[in-house]
Amino acid sequence: MGVSVRKNSKLLAASALTSLLLHAPLGTLGADELSLYDASYTTKVAGLSIMLNRSLTRNGDRYHLSQAGRTFMLRLNEDSHFTLQGEQIIGDDFVYQLGGVIKRRREVHFDSANNVIRSLKKNEWTEHPWSPGVLDRLSQQEQMRLQLLRAETPPERISLSIIDGPRIKLKHFDLVEAGPLETEVGTLNTVHYSLRHDDPSQRSSDAWLATDHDFLMVLTEHTEDGSKTLVRLQSASVDGMPVKGN
Repeated sequence: MGVSVRKNSKLLAASALTSLLLHAPLGTLGADELSLYDASYTTKVAGLSIMLNRSLTRNGDRYHLSQAGRTFMLRLNEDSHFTLQGEQIIGDDFVYQLGGVIKRRREVHFDSANNVIRSLKKNEWTEHPWSPGVLDRLSQQEQMRLQLLRAETPPERISLSIIDGPRIKLKHFDLVEAGPLETEVGTLNTVHYSLRHDDPSQRSSDAWLATDHDFLMVLTEHTEDGSKTLVRLQSASVDGMPVKGN
């Protein structure tokens, strides 16, 4: 059982990165919108294959980003609701649920009316001053995508404030390179970002995003304690158009 929990913990770390740390040219979208998408990814932990389904939908001004995966050992569901204010995502709420061998639940509620952010982790609620720049662990990827869409060229660094339980941490994503990447849907032009860690010798997190498909995430790689977990794109559509490479 202990081995299964450790394997699932590594999967969750990779999910957080995908849940992290996405065919229009830069800057072609309206100032108040994000392109919508559906995408499927596979990951493997010690030979166990898992399919992750992610989608971004919209109802009026409110966006819904969801991610779900299931095996005989676990069930993962993450949901984030937010709106856009200029070039900034404004969070509404976030819920993370893990069931199966291990059970966890996390929540974040952004209450701008009462100037407070309430966060649940390990059955403990904490409160923090509300700030429009604070993101949950799922919406952070859309903020990164939004900044890339608005930029004329990919920034050398993207910095985001992420709330996770009792902590709000500023995370820095550094540009590594831009270039073609072989994927299950063909060769895609990508930008490669790496998340800075306090001890990069013990942990690394990298993401590749498709520049010709509104920066859809196509690959993540998370290494911790000598174990590497990959999350690979299998299929996707952005605004109803299939994602296909060369």
